[in-house]
Amino acid sequence: MEPLEYLNITCPHCGSRYDTEVDVSTLPARYVEDCQTCCAPMIITADIDPASGALRIDSCREND
Repeated sequence: MEPLEYLNITCPHCGSRYDTEVDVSTLPARYVEDCQTCCAPMIITADIDPASGALRIDSCREND
């Protein structure tokens, strides 16, 4: 796996989908990122699925 991976996420505010960069050398990770479309902040959680070894990412509203 490369140190930087690109994954597609969906903004929980506006529903826009776009690719975001994930630094896999720091996993598991949880950070705030602003949506590229509506600029609303969202919490991004990234980690490795222990069963499959696949990189997974999730986004939610900052106040959820």
